Amino acid sequence: MKITSFFKNLNEIIDRYFPDRQLYFRANGEVRFVTVTKKIQVLLSTAFVCFVIWCSFITYNYVWLDEILNDKDIEVAEANSNYKKIEAQFSQLQNEIKRSASALEQRQQYIQQVLEEDGETIPTVDVLETDTMDDSDYLDVDDNGNDQEARNNLRDENLETIYIDLKRIENQQNQLVSQLNTKMDQRLALFGEILTEAGITQNKMLKLANLTLSATGGPFIEATEVTRAELDSKSFETLYFKRASLDDLATALNYLPIVTPPEKHYVSSRFGTRRDPITKKWATHKGIDMAGWKGTPINSGGAGVVTVAGRNGAFGLFIEINHGNGFKTKYGHLSKLEVKRGDKVDANQLIALMGSTGRSTSSHLHYEIWFNGKPIDPLKVIKAAKDVQKIKEQRYDA
Repeated sequence: MKITSFFKNLNEIIDRYFPDRQLYFRANGEVRFVTVTKKIQVLLSTAFVCFVIWCSFITYNYVWLDEILNDKDIEVAEANSNYKKIEAQFSQLQNEIKRSASALEQRQQYIQQVLEEDGETIPTVDVLETDTMDDSDYLDVDDNGNDQEARNNLRDENLETIYIDLKRIENQQNQLVSQLNTKMDQRLALFGEILTEAGITQNKMLKLANLTLSATGGPFIEATEVTRAELDSKSFETLYFKRASLDDLATALNYLPIVTPPEKHYVSSRFGTRRDPITKKWATHKGIDMAGWKGTPINSGGAGVVTVAGRNGAFGLFIEINHGNGFKTKYGHLSKLEVKRGDKVDANQLIALMGSTGRSTSSHLHYEIWFNGKPIDPLKVIKAAKDVQKIKEQRYDA
């Protein structure tokens, strides 16, 4: 019933809008017409509507769908760009952690070297494994969105684990470095006391040895922007600075003439202001007089090169030895010379015999020690000789 009514209404609409129409044509005075039936009109109208729909569909596909595809391409390009940035950041952090791990390994080698030199037991420190950061661990993950997120999460967890291990090892090393710094402080204090006792300052001694207390060096760590993988190098740099200072001072002390020239003697005149034994006037005495029998063996106060050997005015037969690092020793009133100018001598080597030549009242050795162009009291150096020898033997129990 409804279908019949529908077709009835449809026919009425077609009759109303598409009645039979005649198209008239005049040609050469003759009039002709063509009848366009409603069926033909409906077919033409349907064809026209289909053509319009088809054109609209093609236009949509060509314009709007193309824009959608372009937007998709832009989104994909942005995603790729973000992915590359994440990859670059991961690679940078990976390299920073590897550099830090390498620096920790170099530090450990240095710490072990210091401990071995002191004859101490080397504690076990875990080694950081950086091979777990290789990209091969993630190659079995697909590149879709969910798997990519899982891949990044896996990376973050892996790096976080390595970072925690790195900090743990760094803390272990810092504890060792703190203990070593304390020992270095004690040894530096000992050096200072011994040098002060000998009448010498650390700075002058190091300066003359072309060394400075601002020693630099140690394991290399490339300077980068501050990152979470950055190492704290202050305590380690302090250790290297102190150890370098100790090494420099120990090297410089090797030049100090600590041998007592005559084994058997007594001090008949001290360093400083005294009454001249001949004029009885107050005068400056730049050395000490060590009295003994004529012919008493005189040995070199330290290793060096003979720069003067012969007569030297009031000193009589005289020897001067350059020990290096600003140290010189002078020997006067000798009776016989056993070396000549230019000879290299060892510490405690025989260089002359005691006498009373030159301006002298009796048999004795006039002995001077010069440092940095100025005379220092030989008795102070001789008194500090035992402690200096301990340092040379790397014995710091004093």
